[in-house]
Amino acid sequence: MTSWYKENMDKFSVKVPASTSNLGPGFDVLGLALDLYNRYDFEITGETGELAYSSNLSPEAIPYSKDNLVYRAFDYVFKKENKTSPSVKIHFDAQIPTTGGFGSSSTAIVAGLMAANQILGNPYDQNKLLKIGTQLDGHPDNITPAIAGGLVVCIYANSNHHYVKLDWDQNLFFVAITPDFKVPTANARSILPTQVDFPDAVFNIGYSSLLVAALAAKDTEVLKQCFKDRLHQRYRAQLVPGMRCVLDSGVEAGAIGTMLSGAGSTLIAVVDNQQVAETVGLAMQSAWLQSSVKSEIRYLRAVDNGASIS
Repeated sequence: MTSWYKENMDKFSVKVPASTSNLGPGFDVLGLALDLYNRYDFEITGETGELAYSSNLSPEAIPYSKDNLVYRAFDYVFKKENKTSPSVKIHFDAQIPTTGGFGSSSTAIVAGLMAANQILGNPYDQNKLLKIGTQLDGHPDNITPAIAGGLVVCIYANSNHHYVKLDWDQNLFFVAITPDFKVPTANARSILPTQVDFPDAVFNIGYSSLLVAALAAKDTEVLKQCFKDRLHQRYRAQLVPGMRCVLDSGVEAGAIGTMLSGAGSTLIAVVDNQQVAETVGLAMQSAWLQSSVKSEIRYLRAVDNGASIS
């Protein structure tokens, strides 16, 4: 072992929460950490920069090579510090669906950054990790809640990362419906227009601002009006068969609001009553079956803490 990591742990785990982003109108700005986790086990085995990778996902689902996002983020930190990455074994225990709208790619980036930072003796504080993570991912709305936890309003502009963390009303929780197909983020990005009409931009600014204000005030009646969007969901609906019908069915069954989670394919309903949650979930699942789409229901809560090392 080289001297710069002799005194640090050589075997540890990084646990990273899922996140949902946008929350309807807050495109690329709003994100929230959820109680669904990916775990990455790291073991430092030498000095020669070798990688041994394993996972409960197949090599067809994710690369078992140095092209893996976890390792790329891990190696990035060492290169940034002008050091050679140590040999490492990484085991990935995936509980978050890939390309499902839960920020699974962000968990990989965060795990790699935090592991490298740990081995190097934690030279980077949380703000530095957030900035690097956003640079690697391209968008702050999944990286930020994955690291900081909770509900965040965040921007990345002119190479600067800024965010404010807000309290989430724990009386509000989620019914998440994940279909049996995936929507690659690249496809969900490419289908968006390069320009939008001025009224649509004003519409989303208004409703995203109202959403944050209603959450801060814990005003459920106002909140019911806030999950509206004109910037991304109607375009991405082309990639998610039956989406509009499924979202509408959740509201009709008693949800406060419904939305596409991130870039999809998961759809999410916000509810304030556990008894209503099951009704909402079954209604949305049934609506998707009308489009011949099978789906899985998850009942989730917001979490205030982000990624952790043990």
